[in-house]
Amino acid sequence: MSIRRFYFITIGIASHLSIYFIVLLLSKHYDLTPGQFFYQISEELGIQSPSFENVLFNNSFTFPAHFHIAPRFTNNVRLLAQTNKILAGQLSISDFQSDYLRKNPPCKKDELLALVTCSLFTKDPEFVKQAKQALMDFKVVQPNSSGRYANSWRLAFAYDSLKHMTDFSRQDKIKINNKLSQALKHYLILLNGKEASLWHGRTTLTAQMWITILAIDGIDETLLNNAMPHFYNMVEALELTEAWPEGYNYWINSRAFYVVLALSGYLNGTEKDRWHIKIKSLINKLGHWHIQATRPDWKIEPLGDEGPRLDLKDESRRVIDIIAQITRNPIFTQYSNKMSKLHGIESYHAPYRWGLPLFYPIDLPDRAVQPLSLMEIFGQNSLGQSYIRQNWQDNSTFISYRAGSSFTHHGHYDNGHVSLFKGAPLLMNSSVPSQFFSENRLNYGIRTIAKNSIIVQRKREEVLIGFNRDNNISDGGQRITLPIGSEVTTIADWHEKSTKTPMLVGGAITSHENHVKYSYIKSDLTKAYNSSWYDDNGRQGKLELVGREVIFLREQDTLLIKDKIRTRDENQVKLVFHTMNKPIVVNEKVLKGQANNGILTSSDKWLKIQNGNGFLTTEILADILDVRLIGGDNYKFYVESDGDDTVLTGKNYSGGLTWQQVSHAPSWRFEVRAKRQVHNEIITVHRPSLKKFRLERTEVKNLDDNIQAYIIGNVAVIFNEKQLSVKNMQQLQGKQVLICGLEQKKSGSCQYHSITGVER
Repeated sequence: MSIRRFYFITIGIASHLSIYFIVLLLSKHYDLTPGQFFYQISEELGIQSPSFENVLFNNSFTFPAHFHIAPRFTNNVRLLAQTNKILAGQLSISDFQSDYLRKNPPCKKDELLALVTCSLFTKDPEFVKQAKQALMDFKVVQPNSSGRYANSWRLAFAYDSLKHMTDFSRQDKIKINNKLSQALKHYLILLNGKEASLWHGRTTLTAQMWITILAIDGIDETLLNNAMPHFYNMVEALELTEAWPEGYNYWINSRAFYVVLALSGYLNGTEKDRWHIKIKSLINKLGHWHIQATRPDWKIEPLGDEGPRLDLKDESRRVIDIIAQITRNPIFTQYSNKMSKLHGIESYHAPYRWGLPLFYPIDLPDRAVQPLSLMEIFGQNSLGQSYIRQNWQDNSTFISYRAGSSFTHHGHYDNGHVSLFKGAPLLMNSSVPSQFFSENRLNYGIRTIAKNSIIVQRKREEVLIGFNRDNNISDGGQRITLPIGSEVTTIADWHEKSTKTPMLVGGAITSHENHVKYSYIKSDLTKAYNSSWYDDNGRQGKLELVGREVIFLREQDTLLIKDKIRTRDENQVKLVFHTMNKPIVVNEKVLKGQANNGILTSSDKWLKIQNGNGFLTTEILADILDVRLIGGDNYKFYVESDGDDTVLTGKNYSGGLTWQQVSHAPSWRFEVRAKRQVHNEIITVHRPSLKKFRLERTEVKNLDDNIQAYIIGNVAVIFNEKQLSVKNMQQLQGKQVLICGLEQKKSGSCQYHSITGVER
């Protein structure tokens, strides 16, 4: 090859690479994908090329056939049913005699959506004129792959409302529709690519896209057919989990409003089809998740990467109000009114208060007809998040439990995590909001060690995260697969990654039962760990079975947890429970640090825990090595580094937390260390109370066939897969017998017996 030819080839390659990197840098600078960047350049230059758009809008996904059936649109206001009632004169501003509207009258706000609300209620030509002008001057910010910066939904909401009460000129309509259509195309470029993850920014993008579509006059059929599969994909993703795997804070801050408004728009803005029934059921389930996840102290129980909005201020009420408006279920109005009483004006974030008279269903009473369930599971065959209550009073015992798969990088490795609340959090989630790449989040917060779950620890176990190779983290917890990014794009993609590979597989709820006297859940957590099924260390697994069963006895106000673990090579099994304050035990001995800031051991199998007005006793029914207490300022985020806890080498991972976050985090955990043997079965009995500790103990009665009955008050609890023999039943005369874990599906997971027979 001549030097001249080599020179031109080199220059050509370098030029193309330079252009490529310049495009990437410019795209990043403007927070757009390369496809969006090229499309925006073509818009600015006035280039219209069907071939070019076909390349940009190329959909790389294969969707089911029923995803491609577009709905028929109605001619009314599509996004909110209540807006139609206002336009029809069925509701007026006088119906909303509340402090919110007296202190925040929408007609005094010079902002597009406040002007829209004002125009709808007053019909004042001057306000309508101002609203129209604000709409015409509105500047659209295009979406990005994170789904957080788009605003076309505001233009769509305003236009969908105003065009039914006032006339727009042909030129004005063209201008507005062009803005909406351009935004739609940007959404499609993003959604047809693989940058956005399904249970993350993709859901927000999809919901905002659908809100935008609903306002377009005579939408292009090709664009609609391209968009619909993404919307239906979002619906079925939400149907699968029935709650939000990232945690409540991400849901309520970044997803919930757009999702429920989009679903409302589908129901109001399209003619009835097969999706209407699915969407109504889905919205009802999502609404119940909000309620069920709310503890008696009116804070949300944490799940995944959380943040400050667990307090139910600002964001939650407008979402619940739209859900109430859609479902016409007074239980949601009642929930909304409770938030209003608790937080007053802060139950609606100031920039959203224009929406109160449009969102809150003023014509719906807040007297619930049907009682709420005392146990409910969300995403039973997927997310596996459940909540159990003693009752719905303020002094009730509240329990959460999870056994399910992974969906997003903001989820945690928390299979088997159980929390317990009475008066205050007693058994707690030890994760706290942290910087995304901080050592606290990656080395502690997302891991099983931060939860009330099961640790199976082998020496020199490596549980490393990508770039973090400087420290070996031997927490003994579950396999970590999505710590800093997820690429799940469709329902089909999730099913493939959760069945054909170990990437997303976690635990599973294998059976459950809810009864007026008890709630029961049985779960298999094995596949969440490096097991004989799969080991990402390539060491044939550290265990063969991890099973957890939980029973809550309502009348006795007692939680029983049975853990069954079968390990390989006699690895160390630990049950971990986190508490706000140091548990009280006898015969404690300091192993490292000091008594109130260190690692201690005790032979005591009865612990007392207090947090404010909440009290708890925990009883351990098994032959164990000891109980370790770990906590204090320098140990509350402690993780071992080598898997050999006889040496006690590890680190307190507090990096990335503020002083305030550290001070509010749970300070202690106790670890129940099983004997180093292949088979371990441990029962723990937890008795919560208010104001003082309960002193009763569990009687363990040995029956035939190596069966044990755990007698709590007048109830004998038995974990067994088969019915008891007549002889065994006779030994329990005078007791109510609860047998749980039964294999017979026809009779349920549990059976409740008394002297006179079966009570069901």
